[in-house]
Amino acid sequence: GLLDGVTTVRAPEALRQTMPRFVRRWIGALEDRGSSGAWRLMLRLSEPIVVGELRDLQAPGDDIVWNLSFHLQSLDNESVVIDAEDIWALRTESATVEGRRVEQPQDLILKELGRASRLDKRIEGALGDAHPIGVELTTRQAYEFLRESRPLLVEQGIAVEAPQWWESPSARIGARLRLSAPDLPGSEGAASPSSAASAQLGLQALVGYHWQIAIGESSLSLEEFERLAAQRAPLVRIDGRWVEVRPEDVQAALSFIKENPGGEMRVGDALWLAFRADPARTGLPILGVDATGWVEQFLSATTEPQRMPMLTPPRGFKGELRPYQLRGLSWMVFLDRLGLGPCLADDMGLGKTIQLLALMLHERERAAEAGAPGPAPTLLVVPMSIVSNWKREADRFAPTLRVLVHHGVERTGGASFCDAALRSDLVITTYSLAHRDRESLELVPWCRVVLDEAQNVKNPGAKQSQAVRALQAGRRVALTGTPLENRLSELWSIMDFCNPGFLGGLGEFRRHFSVPIERYRDRDRGRQLRGLVRPFILRRLKTDPTVISDLPEKVETKEFCRLTAEQASLYESCVKRLLTEVDEAEGIRRRGVVLTALIRLKQICNHPAQLAQEDDPEHGGAPSPGRSGKCVRLLELLDEVIASGEKALVFTQFRQMGHLLATMLRREFDREILFFHGGTPQAQRQNMIDAFQKTGGTSPVLVLSLKAGGVGLNLTAASHVFHFDRWWNPAVENQATDRAFRIGQTRTVNVHKFIVSGTLEDRIDQMIESKIALAQDVIGSGEDWLTELSTAQLRDMLSLRPEAMTDD
Repeated sequence: GLLDGVTTVRAPEALRQTMPRFVRRWIGALEDRGSSGAWRLMLRLSEPIVVGELRDLQAPGDDIVWNLSFHLQSLDNESVVIDAEDIWALRTESATVEGRRVEQPQDLILKELGRASRLDKRIEGALGDAHPIGVELTTRQAYEFLRESRPLLVEQGIAVEAPQWWESPSARIGARLRLSAPDLPGSEGAASPSSAASAQLGLQALVGYHWQIAIGESSLSLEEFERLAAQRAPLVRIDGRWVEVRPEDVQAALSFIKENPGGEMRVGDALWLAFRADPARTGLPILGVDATGWVEQFLSATTEPQRMPMLTPPRGFKGELRPYQLRGLSWMVFLDRLGLGPCLADDMGLGKTIQLLALMLHERERAAEAGAPGPAPTLLVVPMSIVSNWKREADRFAPTLRVLVHHGVERTGGASFCDAALRSDLVITTYSLAHRDRESLELVPWCRVVLDEAQNVKNPGAKQSQAVRALQAGRRVALTGTPLENRLSELWSIMDFCNPGFLGGLGEFRRHFSVPIERYRDRDRGRQLRGLVRPFILRRLKTDPTVISDLPEKVETKEFCRLTAEQASLYESCVKRLLTEVDEAEGIRRRGVVLTALIRLKQICNHPAQLAQEDDPEHGGAPSPGRSGKCVRLLELLDEVIASGEKALVFTQFRQMGHLLATMLRREFDREILFFHGGTPQAQRQNMIDAFQKTGGTSPVLVLSLKAGGVGLNLTAASHVFHFDRWWNPAVENQATDRAFRIGQTRTVNVHKFIVSGTLEDRIDQMIESKIALAQDVIGSGEDWLTELSTAQLRDMLSLRPEAMTDD
């Protein structure tokens, strides 16, 4: 050892390469950094500001100057940096920056620069200046600093900020795959889902391919590459950015092109090769894929929609398709022609439903124009909570579509169901029934299977996920506002439904993508995965410039929910009791009986726990949301709101229901949920509002009682407003909505009005909308008008319709 007079220690063969790094790290740890150990030296290498007339791929001369500047950086918060110029301007022995104190910063930076100079002689030269702030480097010196000195400095705990492109595969020589494909045959309306033309397209189509040497997005001709190799410049500029030219990359590129002359392959294999290649095997990075013909249109459709044929709205569509919705329709039709499965992942409130309905109208109108039979029915699988929404939206926007709802205790099965489905254009069912009624569903030759809220199949092993993937159909579409919530396996599950087998098996996907990206934050694998799935996923946010200009200031939607079995039983019992009592009562007593029953029916529609006043929420109890159709739907929507970083107001006319909701939401989302009501102390009110309005705060949802939150509040942080239960007077609801929709609001406000189908709420909503039977000002006066109805009229108004109940 070193203590017995021997001056050397022989390292084992296996450790000889790594031993110097361990020794340097050990020596660095012996340095006494004193009380300023919370700060460290940071070196920042900046690109040349002036490059003169330097041409692409030209070797830069010594007149091109790179700047290596000196700084101190906080270890607690790496964004806190003090420039050397500011350090030398200090006239005190200490300084405080953003609450962090540094003692004797001038001595510290000199000491740290001395330590760094042992690893890089150029830094040693800067120490000849009494107040060193940096050093100028030539391009070759900058390259040597990045390749040789930077790793050693980082080992010693010195921060080195390199240009963003450094160590990025796109900033090195690589290869790009070039695919040659014909243009899409025929006109935009020529192909339908049953067209044989699509068999020659899609992922199984054969296309010509060859490889090109490239740097980033720029392919190089053989002449350009030979000139680049001959000048031996380690860093050159191309298309306005610097790239690294390693001698080993040049040789690897020459060998790769020689060994891979090109030929023909399937499109799916080409994408797999371009975005899954391992540089350790290929010898150089694969930087992407370029294409011609229909493959070029396919690859660029989600990023460059102007390359895609734009359709006109279907004649049978009753309403207006906004420009971004028309682009969504055109994109789905385009992928449909190619036999590919699109995932429409627009933000909540952007109209995924009507884009799908427009797609179905489009294909039927094109078939009729061509004198061809219409396509087979489409199967739509949705959460139970939105079955009614889909039926109503189809009736409203696409009334010519024949819609069959396969749901409820009276649904048919077997041959009867098959016959009914074949007479329909759209069959709506639920995820649970997709598994339970699998044998009946498999009898129908579906044209297309569509999943709405496709995140419901995010667990690949769940029975409902396996059931929907097993359904046979020529086309598949996924609709979701959250294609990825927690884990990449969720994305695999949705993509495997849309395009079975494209991302390989789940085990293979986990090994190649999930583990490297989620566990090791592998950016290259992340880039590869984005390249693979981007052509299949169209995602627009409400904040996108191409979308926000198309949106109105306020978008109102109705969320039609269903009663659970428990709610339906309570509702029917309440109505039966009411009808018995009103026959025996008169005058004021009769009015009191009706008003009491109306309140009870509203409470039942909200949640059975509100009626029973169980689980006192002010003392920590929280009822199960699964007992209420409204609560289930509210959680689904709020999950999407919170996942997208938005905020929401939830209004209820009942203080007790507000407590129940706040407690339930805290438990479900593990977030701070605020509740503002008439009993909230004045001192807490402004604090509550400030907490909700705070950008990046921890309170994404504010529950309000309708009357307390109806006036005097400015809550523009909310982009979603939920009316959990309906008020008889629309003006009161509008006043509450205006808490978010007012001066200072910069985003579109989405208003969601909850209605339980087939109940009193549904009938009142129909009256308000149609303004028949009663004038709006009469309805708006409150509930008194209901007390004047006869027993027969009350029975018709309050009785439960079949569509109110669910069997899931």
